[in-house]
Amino acid sequence: MVRVVVGEGMSIEFTSNALARMLDRSIGEDEIRAALDAPDHLGPSFENRWRARKVRGERTLEVIFWRHRNHAEVVTAYWQEAAS
Repeated sequence: MVRVVVGEGMSIEFTSNALARMLDRSIGEDEIRAALDAPDHLGPSFENRWRARKVRGERTLEVIFWRHRNHAEVVTAYWQEAAS
């Protein structure tokens, strides 16, 4: 697990699965931070996880994570193409 400090003492942890998927899908830590800091949509996901969505050009980044008191733990992230 990798931890990156963001903003006012809030940090983001990346599971090994998240890091592997980010590499596979060309998603940078800065894009994850942007989605978590200022999501276009934030809502519950499955198994007590949360989903943050951030529109980036013609695609939408979805970040699945657990919310903890002082940090977020990213489980996975992926791009969704715009519907045609």
